Amino acid sequence: MNFKRIQMIFLAIFIAMDVLLFLSYNRNSVGDSTASGNNNILEEMRKDQITFSKPTTDKHEGYYFSGNNGDALRQSATNLQQQDLHFSGSELVSEFKKPVKLTDGSAKQILDKIVANPGLIAKGKQYEYSKQLSNNNEIIYVQRVAKKPIYSHFCQIRFDLDSQHRVIGYSQNYLGGVKFLKEASKTISEERALTWLYQYNEIPNGAKVSWVHLAYTRLLTARGQYVFLPTWVFAVKINNSSSVILKRVNAYTGEVIKTGDNNQTSNANSEIFTLT
Repeated sequence: MNFKRIQMIFLAIFIAMDVLLFLSYNRNSVGDSTASGNNNILEEMRKDQITFSKPTTDKHEGYYFSGNNGDALRQSATNLQQQDLHFSGSELVSEFKKPVKLTDGSAKQILDKIVANPGLIAKGKQYEYSKQLSNNNEIIYVQRVAKKPIYSHFCQIRFDLDSQHRVIGYSQNYLGGVKFLKEASKTISEERALTWLYQYNEIPNGAKVSWVHLAYTRLLTARGQYVFLPTWVFAVKINNSSSVILKRVNAYTGEVIKTGDNNQTSNANSEIFTLT
């Protein structure tokens, strides 16, 4: 099946989904800003002791696009130096011959230089540091497409840290063969996405929305191609927990994107953080 036919199939699916979701939202009170108003909903959230920063009302543009974890990374890896590496499927796994010491306050600057060096990281200039996804044990760089980050384990660099806060190696996945499946379209605002997430009962009382980003995440996989769309990603902390649960809202329709077996859960941590 050629790409043009695949593209037409995807477009038909997306158009059908958008129409059905639009009709659904117009039949239900969920997201009906004319009925209650976003400001009233935000006030309800505060009364439920939900903590969040004031959401923006700006709209953006984004694309549907596809890509795959093909051979592009393997081909570029032949030029890498100062490391021992191997591939696990399409994932590059590397150990530096000499660990890289990170000093307080300069970790990003040090790793930015490493990532930009084609002798150390393949295709590194297509990635950027993600403060939100990184933690004390792992520093994550995410690939960018169309000037926005992709939040998916299919296109990340994950630097491993030891107890001395040294980078001992990394794993990398790269999204190649990117094809835009639809012209740029306007997204809903952060404010609308947040209120819909609340109205879908995805933010419990007493929770804290730690951060929110507009990023691309995976919608589906078809014939070895991953399909991505603009997504509002919310990091939700429940009952003062130190861990976060990532929730995804389709930035075109406002639908809460589900993952896991039979798309039963709205917890997107495994989709974004860890290979499954």
